This record gives sequence, structure tokens and C-alpha cells, in this order.
Amino acid sequence: MSTTRDRLACLIGINKLYNATKLAGPSSTAVVAPNDDTVYSTAFLDLRAAPEVLTVPAVMGRYVNFQLLDMYTNTFADVGVLTDGCRVGRYAIVGPGWHGTIPSGIRRVDSPTPDVWVLGRSQVSEPADLPKVTALQRKYSLAPLEGHGSGTTGGKSTLSCDSPTPASGGIAILDEISADMAADPPLAQDGPVVKAMAVAGIGPGLHPVESANTATTLEYAAALKLGRSIVTRDLANSFSVSKGWARGTLAGSFGTNYLERALVAKLGLGEEVPTQAVYFRAVSTAGGSGLTGSHRYVLSFAKDDLPPFDNDGYWSVTMYDSSGFLVATRSIATRSVTTPPDS
Repeated sequence: MSTTRDRLACLIGINKLYNATKLAGPSSTAVVAPNDDTVYSTAFLDLRAAPEVLTVPAVMGRYVNFQLLDMYTNTFADVGVLTDGCRVGRYAIVGPGWHGTIPSGIRRVDSPTPDVWVLGRSQVSEPADLPKVTALQRKYSLAPLEGHGSGTTGGKSTLSCDSPTPASGGIAILDEISADMAADPPLAQDGPVVKAMAVAGIGPGLHPVESANTATTLEYAAALKLGRSIVTRDLANSFSVSKGWARGTLAGSFGTNYLERALVAKLGLGEEVPTQAVYFRAVSTAGGSGLTGSHRYVLSFAKDDLPPFDNDGYWSVTMYDSSGFLVATRSIATRSVTTPPDS
């Protein structure tokens, strides 16, 4: 999350709402598994100084949602047509430990961490629909709620724009994790694992790599290698597979299921909760491997049984490469499907 924040916020700024005016394509690599059915609105919030007020206009006939994620990738709130109907909404996103009064007409949304990722999605039904959506995006706004209270918990933000790079591949990542945990303290439910990490020299205010001797450095490296192998091993086991499709067991909010959280972060950081979206992945075997160009595949539905959705939803099929990014190919998803009589 902090790496994604560094990449995006260093381009658009903190507490600034950015609206993409084009659908994602093969060159869209800021996050894995982007969709090409919605245009994105995004912001990284720093709530240490004051809450931020998100304003969303009334919307009818299209899917619009603003997903709010804490720095541990949990979705703690959704704002949009499926949660608030078609009403105009103003939402004060409040950091932990803030004390104050929210003005009338603004709904309070509490964040577990002082840093927040706001990820908005606005449906585009066809290319000709894009100008209408960009006009809608201009009505979205984000502004600080100043003069109504004070105080948040958490340390100084770790945002770094000097030379933002992906999180370290070696044991240096442990120092980054410790700094991030100080900036955005873990939740109370994480107490046991935080205590266990502290025994290993990792945690808020600690400097694992700087303090480690040779033996400990080797142990850290072995532990990280083991962690990667566990994620790889459990990648297939975490999904239910049926008729060529795999569905994740959890998405969007993970509690203390740290392995599932790691798997979703690897496959699709920012996945929505099941009340907003249901994700299936095509697999060629029960082991969960992807499709290959050496085979032909047929996608079929029972007669009169296409995936259901109402006026505020949609379904689609999207092709990704092995790295989780869009493939440079013609879309195979359509909004009108001709169904053979016997299918």
C-alpha cells in the first residue's frame, strides 16, 4: 500500500482527487488487475491534520462506487449507488483519535488508519458514453474539514517522493514495514501477531536490518523466502474451483486472515468486497493455473441464464497477462450477447 501510495500520490499529491478520463489499457500498470469497464478516481488521504470531505452527486442508471481502504488493504467503507442509493452524499472521512463535530448534512466515516486509499469506479457502458462519465466526474470533490476538531493517532507519514520505487525485494523491506507500522498503527485485533513480530525485532520504532547481526540477517532472508513460498503454495488452495472458474474465498476485508490478504494483494490489490463485486478467474486445471494460447476455450451459459445485474451493475470478461495487466487485444466482452437456441 505504501508503495502504491508513493507511486500515485507523488504524481497527483496528497488529499487530491484525480479522475482518469480514459479507460485502462495495456499500459495501465499502477495497480494489478485494472478493469476496462469503469474509469477510476483515486486519492490518497493523510487525515492527521483534519478529516477530508468527499462529495458525490446523485447518480442513476450506472455503477458508481468509492471504495475506502485502510493501509492494511481492508475496505472499511463504500460510498456509492449500492450503499446510498442515488442520493447526493457528503462524507467526512475521519482518522483514528480525531475529536470534533461533523456539520449537519455530512455523514461521518471513521478510518482505522490515518492514511487512506480512496478508489472510485464509474461505469462506462460504451465508448460514446465516456463524455457523460467525465462530466459526472467533474462533480466529485474532496476538501478538508477544517476548524471542527483536532487530534489523530499515528506517526508521521512515510510518503517519499525522492525516488519512489517498489518495496525492497530483500530484507530491507523489514525496515520499511516497521516504519509503516509506526505511521499507521495496526488494529487491536492484530495484537498477537504484532507481539510475535516484536520478538523477532520487527515493528513500530524498530530497525530490524540495521540492528541485525549476521545470523539474524540470514534468518530474516530465510523467513522472507518461506513467506513467498507459502503464498505461492496456497494460491490455488484459497480458491474454490468449478467448471473452469475459481472464486476467491475472501476479498476486500480480511480480519486476521493474513494469508488471504497477501494473496489478494498479489492478485488484485484493491479488490472490492462481495457486496460490490464478485470476482471469478478462469483456470485450466484444478491446480489453478491460467489459460494458455496453445488451447482454444469456449465460454458458455445456460439458455436465459446470463449473469444477473440491475440498472446499477454490469458483468464482463476481461483478459489479463501473467503479470495481472490488460492484454493488448480486442475486448471479448459485449453488452449484448447472441445466444444460440441450444446453448
